[in-house]
Amino acid sequence: MTTISMRPTAVPDLEKMPVPPLRRSREIQGNVLAAFNKDYMAFRYVRFPDDNGAGGRGWLSVMLNTVSVTAAVEDFNEEFSLSRRAYGQDPSITATWVGVSLTCSGLLRVAREPDKVKQDLASFPSFVEGAAARAADLGDDGTSAPDHWLFGGERNAVDAVLIVAADTETALNEKLDNIAAADSAHGVTVVHQDDGRTLTGDLRGHEHFGYKDGISQPGVKDFHREDRDNPGFRENRPGARLVEPGEFVFGHRSESGDPPPARPKWLDNGSLQVVRRLRQDVGGWNEAVVREAGKFTPNGIAPETLGACLVGRKKNGTPLDPGENPLTGVGSSANDFTYENDGEGKHTPCAAHIRRTHPRHFEPSQRHRIMRRGIPYGPLYTPQTPDQDRGLMFVCYGTSLEQQFEFVQKFWSNHPGFLPGTKGAPNGIDKVTGKTADGNPDARIVLADGHEGTVSMDRFVRTTGAVYAFTPSVSTLRKLAANEPLNTKG
Repeated sequence: MTTISMRPTAVPDLEKMPVPPLRRSREIQGNVLAAFNKDYMAFRYVRFPDDNGAGGRGWLSVMLNTVSVTAAVEDFNEEFSLSRRAYGQDPSITATWVGVSLTCSGLLRVAREPDKVKQDLASFPSFVEGAAARAADLGDDGTSAPDHWLFGGERNAVDAVLIVAADTETALNEKLDNIAAADSAHGVTVVHQDDGRTLTGDLRGHEHFGYKDGISQPGVKDFHREDRDNPGFRENRPGARLVEPGEFVFGHRSESGDPPPARPKWLDNGSLQVVRRLRQDVGGWNEAVVREAGKFTPNGIAPETLGACLVGRKKNGTPLDPGENPLTGVGSSANDFTYENDGEGKHTPCAAHIRRTHPRHFEPSQRHRIMRRGIPYGPLYTPQTPDQDRGLMFVCYGTSLEQQFEFVQKFWSNHPGFLPGTKGAPNGIDKVTGKTADGNPDARIVLADGHEGTVSMDRFVRTTGAVYAFTPSVSTLRKLAANEPLNTKG
């Protein structure tokens, strides 16, 4: 890792306040709580050799020397933000981050006592089964079925996921060269690699459909500072409610209010990871939005309006919900809203992606939050290159695949009749990532200005790879690499 400091001499009040305990963690890997936030990323999916775990353990021992931890990543992120505020431009500090995760097969390959580890995982069925086995239940069928995946299916199984992130392409490639040498030395084979890149120009910070991405992330107690004027919410992030850390990292208090459940100690400070390669048909989406916007009565609506209705935000990130306090934030920072005064979906339709995946005013929704990380891949869309492979590398973290990622996808995004507080309101599935079991693609929208219509369009996002993995603590990685028994007592 290379870090070049450019720190202003003034120390703001923020830095004089007590530091939340998880902010200092050198056990939790980076990108779980402290985001990598880099313009250049590589996702390497690898398989260990069949040598009783020796090659995988040797490879892990090398990765241990380069794995990034929460404290280091957040130190950089805070210094970057401070310098940007002080000088009004991105500072010239750089760093390269690495994160390592293991699928169930990879974990069992390198564990000294795999039978005991498998017993420890009895209460994590989705992780044990893997993403491919759960695909049909989540709507990943047809061209999105595992048979068509580039990684994560039966013929291209994965043992480990390596995420490498850097500020420059040169730094990224240098790190990847070093990692490739470790692969070769320990007989590790690369199943597939994806290269994530922040889009450029006016689409910087956006995904390929053109909408600003990564706006509404949960705050985390004991990691983010609490707003002194608005208890329960993250400081300087209106609308970002603080969620108990045990929803994202094992061994900590969860939203249930109970102490952490008895789990094997080797899970502590680790997190479950979902990686999905989502190919986007930008031309198909644009054409469908124009077509369906023209069907609204009376006289149709602008395609930009319908696109915003399907996402829940305008392309610049401004939410459609007016919010309880219209003076809080502008554009994508106007995140302080709950849908509580929009039960009929006349501002933010009930089929909107952001409403489907985070109902906000539905209190139990805090138990289904996920920590999202992602970056686009592939070239910018142009009418001359409609068929080039482009999309989103979706990554999320949590402590229950069943109650977080899978719950959101199956029971919120894909379920045509679900949305709390909207009885009798027009409804329909999430048109961005949802797919109903019976294949019905329709969504009904009735807007406050009197326009209404039924949107009939299938999704234009296709799953082309997926993995469920475990992002261990540094201590657990160290034990695995050293072929030491894991502490399986809760």
